[in-house]
Amino acid sequence: MRWIQDLRLPINREVVAVDGKTIRGSADKFACLKAAHVVSAWAADNRLVLAQVKTDEKSKGNEVSTITAIPQLLAMFALKGSIITIDAAD
Repeated sequence: MRWIQDLRLPINREVVAVDGKTIRGSADKFACLKAAHVVSAWAADNRLVLAQVKTDEKSKGNEVSTITAIPQLLAMFALKGSIITIDAAD
């Protein structure tokens, strides 16, 4: 992973966008598996996904699983001085 250190900009004072998404095509009706949902941390200046956390099934109007995954996701990094944005939860 040393090669990525040569490519990346420092993460301090960077905008990190956090957002939840449903992975299209991940459902399997024959195996009774619903679509996968992940919360991602995106480093805007580096154009790099820092990490993703899989969450429980998303329900309409309730993003509780996304909200509980955000602290778990952000705890993976030292983001002091960075700006963290989070998409509005319904």
